[in-house]
Amino acid sequence: MSTEADKVVASAAAELGDRVTTEITRYQIEVRTDPHTSLTDLADQLRETRDAVARAAAGFGLRIISSGTPVLGQHMPTPISPGPRYAQSLARFRALDDEQSACACHVHIGVPDETTALLLSNHLRPWLPVLIALTANSPYWNAQDTGYASWRTMTWCRWPVAGPPPYFESRAHFQDLVDSLTHAGALIDRGGLYWDIRPSHHVPTLEVPDRRRRAHRRRHRAAR
Repeated sequence: MSTEADKVVASAAAELGDRVTTEITRYQIEVRTDPHTSLTDLADQLRETRDAVARAAAGFGLRIISSGTPVLGQHMPTPISPGPRYAQSLARFRALDDEQSACACHVHIGVPDETTALLLSNHLRPWLPVLIALTANSPYWNAQDTGYASWRTMTWCRWPVAGPPPYFESRAHFQDLVDSLTHAGALIDRGGLYWDIRPSHHVPTLEVPDRRRRAHRRRHRAAR
């Protein structure tokens, strides 16, 4: 399994700038789009971005694959990218990071404020089973067919703050809960909220992580 994401990112950044970056593991690449109001424009930019990353990977004898979990097997422990926050996460969560191979595509929905984001979260909660079923694409784990359409969902729920979010009575209720989880050690910070729907901690959006894809790199080779 390749750990050369930093090289691919550096190469792709010549075309994409900061819309391509590394992720928590050293075999993942994260790509981003600009904000869009047109689905056609968004789709066009997604294709352009993926094409650019694919070309960069090919320059190192690699390919990218969009999958919720690794297809050909898993390296243990997972190689973690450098950085103080990743090191803090590894020290606190240990084996959860050792097995961190889940990937996703995050959709950010623009909202005027956090209160609106929480109201939308409340209304989206009943639809989560449908959304998860529609976005399932991770039947494989450790080179085996798990028998599940979304094995990522099964593994991701082990994290302390994952799965469906609670129903929020108010913005104060949300903040009190985040403070309690942080004080208890279940969170490092708000960036560790892994609920299926959550207000973004850095942009004015409601973040909906679907379970389909983020890019893994593989060397050119025949399937085993």
